[in-house]
Amino acid sequence: MTQIPLKKDKFGLWNLPGLVTRDPTSGRLVLDRSALPQASECIIFGRGSAAEHLANAIDRLSSPVLAVVGASSSKSQGIQDLLETIRETSSDIHIYKVHGCADHRAIKDGIEAVHKIAANHVLVIGGGTTLDVGKAIAGLAHQEGRQDIAAFQRGKRTVDPAKALPWIAVPTTSGTGSESTNNAVIELGDEKKSIRNIPPPAMIIADPALTDSLPLSHTIVSLVDAMSQVLEVITHEKASPKIQALGIAGFLNLAEGTEALIGATETEITEHTRDVLSWGSLLMGIAFAHAGLGLAHGLVHFCIKCGLSHGHMVGILLAPGLWVQARQNPETASRLARVQQALTESKHEDAFDVSFFQESADPQQAQHKKLLTWLEDSVGRLFKRVGLYSSLREAGLSLTDLEWIASQEHELGASFGIPRRRATTDELLDVLTRAFSDR
Repeated sequence: MTQIPLKKDKFGLWNLPGLVTRDPTSGRLVLDRSALPQASECIIFGRGSAAEHLANAIDRLSSPVLAVVGASSSKSQGIQDLLETIRETSSDIHIYKVHGCADHRAIKDGIEAVHKIAANHVLVIGGGTTLDVGKAIAGLAHQEGRQDIAAFQRGKRTVDPAKALPWIAVPTTSGTGSESTNNAVIELGDEKKSIRNIPPPAMIIADPALTDSLPLSHTIVSLVDAMSQVLEVITHEKASPKIQALGIAGFLNLAEGTEALIGATETEITEHTRDVLSWGSLLMGIAFAHAGLGLAHGLVHFCIKCGLSHGHMVGILLAPGLWVQARQNPETASRLARVQQALTESKHEDAFDVSFFQESADPQQAQHKKLLTWLEDSVGRLFKRVGLYSSLREAGLSLTDLEWIASQEHELGASFGIPRRRATTDELLDVLTRAFSDR
């Protein structure tokens, strides 16, 4: 049996002493690198910390720097102030704006901007779309055949990490974990497909204050995407006990944020809730960099064709995907049961141990159903708060659409987390049918 301590710090955030520890003075995370080798070398977390840390980082960089920002999100006062700070630090900062989509045009234009100014570094400030575009620009700018982006998505070409530009990530949403992962999710026609093997950023600065201006709807969709990813990571075969524990810590923060948002209005989202969501998302991203995902994310490559955002479709598929995986695999059910036990204990204790057994314990098995019922109810209530559909039927899909998605995703290799195997078309259709039912 392995026991890993979970406890709240003085800010009320669930954390893992010894695995991920935050220095209270600098905000820098001290990580167990033997357990987390894929994490960024420098990760900073703290409300109001972005301007100072980013200015110091920019001051140390060799100029020039291409700053990739979202055309819409960069209009917020917080990001405007941040950009003004770095302009005061260096006169050789060049702004490149991402307009709406993570597509080939955005990446090609960004690569052109890199070469035009001879940029040595890429700074990315934004949400998932902007982070994916920025990291793809950094990863591809000096690769051979860089203009054939589809070749990197289809595996015909591979990113050489040694040729990638160093980049800095400043996330402004709490959901995708894109600041930590080695892949950039980019549109390819009606599909979304990853460019992989991009090195982690040299630095991550996670400042919850940069999320304060996010509307409730965006906050909810980002949260649901984060919740999906953390549970899929926990139930993935590559997730070691320490990665599972890190995922559970991330989940507990996200669960606290979920319950706060269910009854919140635009003006009632407190700073503490924003902090909890940002911290949970950051932990999720670090865990995600060391494992993989499952059926919910394996069925959303055609979300654009379905008329849904990535996070919205993932949320609809999350509980159905986990139900099917848990029914097929006792270890998946056991891991979800541990998450439920941690959620129950977190409501009564400020510190406890998460225990991991080599074999599944039968009494635990019913607990996973309690978790998935809570999850189904919570996601449905969150979506209802902002007028979003909670089923594929409500979203306008037909049974024929479900059969088409199952067939296409089977060809793409949608897979279970434990054991890592390709799902059958019938199993994928089972998930989609569950997600089709009104809840």
